[in-house]
Amino acid sequence: MPVQLDVTPERLVVRLTGLDRLWALSAGVTVPTAAVTGVRPVSRAEASARASGWRLPGAYWPGALQVGTYVSRPNGRSFWCVHRGDPVLLVELDGQAYDRLVLEVDEPAEASRAIARARFR
Repeated sequence: MPVQLDVTPERLVVRLTGLDRLWALSAGVTVPTAAVTGVRPVSRAEASARASGWRLPGAYWPGALQVGTYVSRPNGRSFWCVHRGDPVLLVELDGQAYDRLVLEVDEPAEASRAIARARFR
């Protein structure tokens, strides 16, 4: 199930729904748009290459589900909410609890443009 995004010039709000909230032990993530250093749609395979590490907390089922927080030395902290979506939205952050967000949204290219407009205008 895709996440819900609310984008304003001040903040990016990621809302989880359904069982994703339970698996991630989170209702979502809110970050200031000023913390966004990059945003783009990427293939699920490219995003998964950065998903190594401990899953704390979260759920994973190969090819079907990747939800929660992933932590590793080389990749930092990532927040994932992806089911079977491809491509996915990759949001890179600076100075926040997460270094990146990897999200399944309905239209990754349009979501990327909306976040970029809010951040880099």
